[in-house]
Amino acid sequence: MEDPPPADAVQSRLTSRLRLQPVGPANVRDLLLVHDDDEVWPWYGGERPSLEQAERQARLMRESWRLHGVHKWIAYDRASGEVVGRGGLSRTPVDDDWGQIYDFLPGEPWVRVAHGATRPFVAHANWLELGWALRRDFWGHGYASEIGRAGLAFAFDILGVHAVVSCTVRHNQRSRAVMERIGMRYVGEIRSRGMIEGVEGERDDAPYAVCVLLRSDRDQGTGRGSAARSA
Repeated sequence: MEDPPPADAVQSRLTSRLRLQPVGPANVRDLLLVHDDDEVWPWYGGERPSLEQAERQARLMRESWRLHGVHKWIAYDRASGEVVGRGGLSRTPVDDDWGQIYDFLPGEPWVRVAHGATRPFVAHANWLELGWALRRDFWGHGYASEIGRAGLAFAFDILGVHAVVSCTVRHNQRSRAVMERIGMRYVGEIRSRGMIEGVEGERDDAPYAVCVLLRSDRDQGTGRGSAARSA
């Protein structure tokens, strides 16, 4: 019997233009390259990220890949090898903040079920969050949609979850457009810590637009998306 492929080989994906590699300590510099981009970091707080912060994030992502079976990818251009961005899925903590999403999901028991792993945090088992961040040089070329569709395929076809949600601050119209372009449906707003248009710094009550795609809708053809193959 052949040995099973390494976890990274299963969790990595190829799209038509991108190689998506699970984030871990080996990708710290590439993760920082994305988060330190002049057009990216202002969406995530009031100051540029440090190398130490990127190292902590990469360790958390690797731990989540290992214990939760999912987290974000670094997206590399398949032709040039350049770092395009980061994106993909993550499990959401079972807490009051993410509990706001319950109002937008079916009133069924699976919504509140916790994942079996309690590290690196207690997370929801049956629905995931989808997101992306691209370096400014790669905006406007469909890469975010490509990452998003790969995430939906991984969520539904590989992990078999019931739903995927995506959230962005209300005034991030570009990200909202990507969500709807890949077949997700706007369902309402929540309030959480983040940026408010026209206000300096982060606030605890920033409005976030929420989009959702249920597996049942995708299976019925209500949602759109194309599968990505494993690397």
